[in-house]
Amino acid sequence: MSNGTEVNTTNPTLSVDIDLTKHLPEDVYVGFSASTGSQVELNCVKSWSFNSTNVENGISLQKQLLWLWIMIPTLVIVVLCGLAGYLVWKREENKKKRRDPYIIYRLESSTASPCSFPLKELKSATRNYDPINKLGKEGFGTVYKGFLKQINMEVAIKRVSEDSRQGKEEFISEATIISHLEHRNLVKLYGWCYENDELLLIYKLMPNGSLDKFMYPDHDSRKAPEIILSWERRFNIICGVASALDYLHDGCEKRVLHRDVKASSVMLDAEFNAKLGDFGLARTVQQDGETHYSTKVIAGTYGYRAPECFLTNRATVETDVYGFGVFVMEVSCGRRPGNKLQQDKNHQYVGNCIIDWVLDLHGKQHILEAMDPRLELNFSKDQAGEYLC
Repeated sequence: MSNGTEVNTTNPTLSVDIDLTKHLPEDVYVGFSASTGSQVELNCVKSWSFNSTNVENGISLQKQLLWLWIMIPTLVIVVLCGLAGYLVWKREENKKKRRDPYIIYRLESSTASPCSFPLKELKSATRNYDPINKLGKEGFGTVYKGFLKQINMEVAIKRVSEDSRQGKEEFISEATIISHLEHRNLVKLYGWCYENDELLLIYKLMPNGSLDKFMYPDHDSRKAPEIILSWERRFNIICGVASALDYLHDGCEKRVLHRDVKASSVMLDAEFNAKLGDFGLARTVQQDGETHYSTKVIAGTYGYRAPECFLTNRATVETDVYGFGVFVMEVSCGRRPGNKLQQDKNHQYVGNCIIDWVLDLHGKQHILEAMDPRLELNFSKDQAGEYLC
């Protein structure tokens, strides 16, 4: 800044260096202005110089840096998500490849008519095992109701429990044995599924469920039907199970020992006809002339097992018949085999008490007192007496 009288401005009167970055924003416009106020004054800019960075280039560089800060994290997230998806897919593929070859061999070489269903379709049919579709729990798994588009009908789908110690063996047994059987009093198996360590069996749906729900209404108070089975229906059910056992023992190519005949193993169709199922413990007698199946572990349900099973560890036709006899008493009396039953003089029977209880009444010539009181004496006395004796 000069006094205005000097032509040479190389040595200005006043010169001050100011760091404008501390006082001005990043982007500014530069110009000159002056005011004379109320006096007349001559202002003259004789020379000036100004240096700065290109504002447009600065803004462009900032935009580029901003895009880099956005794109780099986005790419990292996309890569990580893709890697995670690949690992999940690889794990599922490995599960399929890890399928037990022994199970696959037994299923594919032994099953005749039943086919393999995809797991995706079964999950869809049960709405991913929705509890509202649960029919009950039996043997080694939980049973669900579902609709299979592949065969266009409602089915019962048994899902093997993951915590079942012998689930795989029982699954193989049920799938391979019942697939070769054809009888009006046996449940019909449509197929099986073995994927992602999931074991499932697909059966024809029995509208009335299992027999035990009618025998013991308190089994599930929310779903228990209020129908009391008449003696005629019970008699028909007993005859149906007897016919099924006769077929298993002497009517099929290889003798089959069921080893677990009880109320919860018997399903009822729309007309209350009996269909024997739950073949998880069943075994075939392979060789000609063989009469028993030996096992290291005692199979069957407590209360239905023959006493000799505890000594010999053998399953025979006779042990099946013994279990059927307990079943007949159960259906006729409407009582569980293992319950404590109180009699006169407050005497209690424990263990396989239904047999002791019926035998005691038979010895006293009061066998008809063992009949289910819900029948209200509406049964054939001669017929009931013959069955219980």
